[in-house]
Amino acid sequence: MPTVRPNLWDVPVTHTKRSRAIALTIFSLLIGLVPGPALAQESELSFTIDGSGWGHGVGLSQYGARALAETGSTVDQIIAQYYSGVSLQQMSDVLGPTHWMNADPEPLWVGLAQNQTSLTFETLGGVAELCKANDGEGECPTQFASPGEQWEFRALGGGQCQFFQNGNPVGNPGTCRGSIEWNQPGTVIKLNGLNREQAWGRLRMRPVGSSFHVVVEISMEKYVRGIAEMPPDWHPTALQAQAIAARTYALRQVLRWGDAGEGGDALTNDRKIACWCQLYSTVVDQNYVGYYAEDGVRDVPWVQAIEATAGRIITHPQAPQQSVIIAYYSSSHGGHSDTNVEGLGHSEPAAYLPAKPDPFSVAAAANNPYASWQVTFTASQIAAKFGLDTVTGLAVTRQNSPSGSAAEVTITGTLGGAQTTVIRTGRSFRSTMGLRSIFFTVGGVAGPPCQGEVPAAGFSDVAASSVHLLDIDCVAHVGVTTGIGNGLYDPKGTVTRWQMALFLTRTAPLLGIDVPVSQPGFTDLAGLSNEAVAAIGSLQALGVTSGTTATTYSPAAPVTRWQMALFLTRLHALGFTLPSGAPQGFTDITDMPPATILAINQLAELGITAGTTPTTYSPANDVLREQMASFLARLIRIDAG
Repeated sequence: MPTVRPNLWDVPVTHTKRSRAIALTIFSLLIGLVPGPALAQESELSFTIDGSGWGHGVGLSQYGARALAETGSTVDQIIAQYYSGVSLQQMSDVLGPTHWMNADPEPLWVGLAQNQTSLTFETLGGVAELCKANDGEGECPTQFASPGEQWEFRALGGGQCQFFQNGNPVGNPGTCRGSIEWNQPGTVIKLNGLNREQAWGRLRMRPVGSSFHVVVEISMEKYVRGIAEMPPDWHPTALQAQAIAARTYALRQVLRWGDAGEGGDALTNDRKIACWCQLYSTVVDQNYVGYYAEDGVRDVPWVQAIEATAGRIITHPQAPQQSVIIAYYSSSHGGHSDTNVEGLGHSEPAAYLPAKPDPFSVAAAANNPYASWQVTFTASQIAAKFGLDTVTGLAVTRQNSPSGSAAEVTITGTLGGAQTTVIRTGRSFRSTMGLRSIFFTVGGVAGPPCQGEVPAAGFSDVAASSVHLLDIDCVAHVGVTTGIGNGLYDPKGTVTRWQMALFLTRTAPLLGIDVPVSQPGFTDLAGLSNEAVAAIGSLQALGVTSGTTATTYSPAAPVTRWQMALFLTRLHALGFTLPSGAPQGFTDITDMPPATILAINQLAELGITAGTTPTTYSPANDVLREQMASFLARLIRIDAG
């Protein structure tokens, strides 16, 4: 009775003398082979995201405005480029002279800080008048802050607040409804805890629970002077476009929340609780920094741009707030703007915010450092962000039309031992991963993977003359391999069975093959990474491997060329029809099992291999990592192309 050898190659057992001799020799070599430091370890799977632009991509592009200004466009032309069907008008003409926005010299209430228990401040250049309500000290002002003194408005609890000078209480406690006012020219209030200075308006403290909000009551033009949304040394025309957009945005928000009234008391209760304001000083609305935006020589062009456009706003007949548009803007678009529905998630599109080409954002004249950007995340980083155990695939599965921005991102991985697919909008994925915009692709893959040129992987140990270089770049580009670390690929290293499991499960999604999650039933996987164990389980569930025995996988064993033929044809067969397997002229495979002979001939028919010579396949040779790259790259081109 013939001796049965261990099934080391995932093929039917044969009993010829030649096969038995090979089996015993290789088995004896593999008995002591276990995964260890001496073996080339495949780095963790990672995903590279290539993007363009910064911001939500709706409305005015600041870098686009810069490029247009640098090439001779007027303010009106810049506004017309980014807001469709609009007109530039004077605020007083649009609202009328009796409107409260025109009648009140300081109609804007801008929230500087919310839910504070302490506000520290000092005056520069003049005296400030201090007031708090219900302190029993008589008419305001009751205290005066002079330069050089350190002051604090502090919540005491129970709805009570008090001023302190140099740490000592001054006057009586009162409610947390207070104010800081100044009339002397050149006076500036430095708010130490908030890292800002105020030269214009009046500071208001308004109670909320046991704390207080800090607000500045200010005129429209003085408010716009404090906006810090564009570098003040940019082209004057771009600064003027920014000033008009900022003024328009502010007016729209103020009209939306309504007249604050005397002391801000006309605001709704919900708004009082939130901030006691019509506008936040942060990018929730606009980045308002107060006097810091105008106090330097470099800031003079910004102030001049505001004065040159004083009162000018953008209107559209379909804008609901008295024809004043909501003038969205962001740093730059990725070559194309989005509508407010796609870029901001609104339910209804605004007629004046269409998606339209914007080559100016990424033009040379824009000098935009974010015209293109790239960021790489490991699979574990992405898994942690989305509450998964592992991540095996990441793809932009739907794009917004016509902009091409990411509309939907699909993440595949595992959770609690089960295969999981997580689908997020492009905006949600951007927010979660902290990306600059939704104008991005995963891996920079345009069209079928590995077709045409791909970025160089930059492995320092792969020679420029290598016939496998482009294929190595391909499989690295699409995330099938990440090298062994430290910029190395180890091209002449042999491919082990556990590495092959990783390569195949990373390749499968590119071929449209769903990768199931299944715990492998093998007992010899100790010391492998979680990803490698999961990959082996997936291959077993797919029927690509059955192990070397019923309970062993032999993960450290090298993969031979005829094993590779079986692996690849089995994977291909999951989504595609295999060729006939007609003889391809190899004379050194006649002693192989019929299933192996068939797989080798099918692989040759697919064009994935031509053998080592016209008549030999060298089936017992180990597969090198550079050869593996070419095998997989060719399969990807055939099946995914």
